[in-house]
Amino acid sequence: MTLLKVYHGSIITVDKNNSIKKYLVEDNGLIIFTGDTLPNEYKNAQCVELEGGALMPTFADSHGHFASYAMLATTVKLNKARSNTEIIEILKEADKSVPPKKTILCFGASPKVTEGRLIEKNEIDAVLSHRTVVIICSDGHCAVLNQRALDKMPEIVKKTNGYNGDTGILMHESFYKMVDNILKVISAFDALQAFQGALDTYMEKGFGLICAQGGTGFPLDLDVELLKWLFRGQKNGAQGRIFIQSFNIKKAKKRGIDRLGGCFECALDGSITSSDAALYEPYEGTDNRGILFHSDEELYDKIKNIHLAGMAFQMHAIGDRAVIQAARTYKKILEEYPRENHRHGIIHATFVPEEAMKIIEEYGIQIIGQPAFIELSEENYDFMYGKLGERVWIAEPHNEFIERGVNFSASSDCPVTFPDGLSWIHWMVNNPNTKHTVDLTNAIRVCTVNGYFSTFDEHNRGSLEVGKIADMVLLDKSPFEVAPSEIKDIKVLGTYFKGKQWSRENRNVIFTLLRGMLINKSAKL
Repeated sequence: MTLLKVYHGSIITVDKNNSIKKYLVEDNGLIIFTGDTLPNEYKNAQCVELEGGALMPTFADSHGHFASYAMLATTVKLNKARSNTEIIEILKEADKSVPPKKTILCFGASPKVTEGRLIEKNEIDAVLSHRTVVIICSDGHCAVLNQRALDKMPEIVKKTNGYNGDTGILMHESFYKMVDNILKVISAFDALQAFQGALDTYMEKGFGLICAQGGTGFPLDLDVELLKWLFRGQKNGAQGRIFIQSFNIKKAKKRGIDRLGGCFECALDGSITSSDAALYEPYEGTDNRGILFHSDEELYDKIKNIHLAGMAFQMHAIGDRAVIQAARTYKKILEEYPRENHRHGIIHATFVPEEAMKIIEEYGIQIIGQPAFIELSEENYDFMYGKLGERVWIAEPHNEFIERGVNFSASSDCPVTFPDGLSWIHWMVNNPNTKHTVDLTNAIRVCTVNGYFSTFDEHNRGSLEVGKIADMVLLDKSPFEVAPSEIKDIKVLGTYFKGKQWSRENRNVIFTLLRGMLINKSAKL
């Protein structure tokens, strides 16, 4: 049965010519026409007038820690607190509202407060020793646990690098082990309900592709299976592409997944906030140059095996030492074992020396960046300048990636930032570091088709072209018709998957997971 629908207005196609058309025709979930003049055979079809709005492809989040985001999206927010004293007051209020037997799970603590350091265990226990409190820090790479939470963690957490039982601060490997054991402090059912809520939030904001980092927080990597069933179990929803954060090829192959990588085990260094991103020059006023988690030799061996297995790989690298290590490793492997269209990538790539930039360009290495970090940098300029000095001005060279023809795609790195495609576009266009601004046309590509390219999905989705699936976002205004400073104020009016408008389902998540287990088993992950 033919169900033609015509859209009339500003159609932002994001095709190779970045065309803006007046008409789009959709039939049974596929785009069958775009153009400026509507052919006669479509003139009797139902017509949707955009009335000053715009239609564009759905957004892609090319790197996010979905499980962490799901559990933290509805948690106690600490990121606006200006002092540890203020954090304590927020926790005291949470004690009144969070059910007594549930963990007070928080997000957003950082050393960017009046005291100049992270809050510590004893400060929390002075007022909340009767509760289990877990605080994930704003950089997503360390945590603070009070004594009750520490007591629930297995010994392996306490025996790994970065564990400090006196302060309750967990960094490096101990943080990752803590995340692996998060169900020690959170109920499994609450986590599952949070998964569906997070996915709904993504789709409400116009996202059609979610690259979810998995393999942490659940025994036997159960989160990977849960994510698989969750995405497949939606009646009408976004595409999920799972990245298992491991070098273990078998983990991916047995699940029919053709990619590995992310942070955690696949991280080459830490973060700027925690002063453990690997830099050539030390952090300002110190002799600390951060940490490289892998030797060149072991990194080469692990990625070579993944490459030879025909899989794509992505790794976290922030500091210039880490980015150089990533680039040189890829170069060596690709020179010894050439492979076209490999889609290997570097996540973050905050500081990129010229040598690394040339390798990235020449060897087709993609960059998965975070435009939201521009906003964070503006809010925290004094803190970042204190860490890096004048180096803040060379960070996040988004425009240079684009100018050199590198596939640069946008991501949230959630829960470090939350997914918001229009905000990403806004901050690339309005970057206060003006030498790194990106024009609007390319900013839209970064947040749409480039993300779909990152997982080999660009042939079916990511732009509004004939033959592609009609995954679309309806906006109340066209970003080309507002002042650059107003892009962030544009609203998503509707998200469409295969031409059908998405809406939230009032259904128990268990039924969704069962549906994902029993049907649609061949869907791509």
